[in-house]
Formats: sequence, structure tokens, C-alpha cells
Amino acid sequence: MKTIKDYDYSFNHVQQRLKERYNLDIDREFYDQMNESIKPYIGNPDVGTDNNGEQEIHTMFIKIKIVKVVYSTSKQRITTVLP
Repeated sequence: MKTIKDYDYSFNHVQQRLKERYNLDIDREFYDQMNESIKPYIGNPDVGTDNNGEQEIHTMFIKIKIVKVVYSTSKQRITTVLP
């Protein structure tokens, strides 16, 4: 079950990583758009998987940069951004 706390933690973590690693700022609406835009690619990650397939690593365009994001299949959302 997805809780608000889990969502808030994921959003805050992704927001923080994008700022510190890529100098990009996002808000909740943009984070939700990121999660929607990745849905067609779930199950077919272009970079790979981790944690026995529980996490998929995808490349995304975020604003003007190309970044690698980690999508949790159990949480059904992006949970972090890789350097």
C-alpha cells in the first residue's frame, strides 16, 4: 500500500538528488509528470535492473539534462536519481 509518507520521502529524495547532482529544481507536479512519463517503459529499462528486478534504471530527459533514475516497481514511482 502506498502511503503519503512514502510518497513524500521519494519526492523529497528525488528533488534533493536532482538539485545536488544536476542543479535542477522540481516541484511535486513535475515529479508526478516524471512518474507518468516513465510508465510506458516499465518492464523494459534501458539501463538495467537492480535488487532482483525490484528496481529499474532508466534514462530520462529532465528539463534540459539526461539523467538516470531508479524506478521502484513495488512503490510504483521514481525513488532516486543516479550521478
